Amino acid sequence: MHFSRMIICEAINDDLISELVSLLQDHVRDVSNLAGHSILVEEGGRMVLLITEFRNREDCLLYHSSRAYRQLVASTQHLLIGSYVVKLFQNRTESRHVQSSRQ
Repeated sequence: MHFSRMIICEAINDDLISELVSLLQDHVRDVSNLAGHSILVEEGGRMVLLITEFRNREDCLLYHSSRAYRQLVASTQHLLIGSYVVKLFQNRTESRHVQSSRQ
């Protein structure tokens, strides 16, 4: 079963969103055992989400406690209002292809 980890943050102002996204993109390039990721920016707002996908819970927890993650937090904290909110999810998305009924 795959595990998804979501961090949510809010940039201090609109001008810092692109810098934050750039730092997140650089960070995920070096994350080991990463099955996938998404960086989402709130439309019309300053909320940014980083969703990372791991093939198992152990890899997810290793990343959560890693030095690389702590360095990400330290290097981006000055761009944020408050702190990151972190949530861990079991990803129960079915892997089979679902055809659309709209054809």
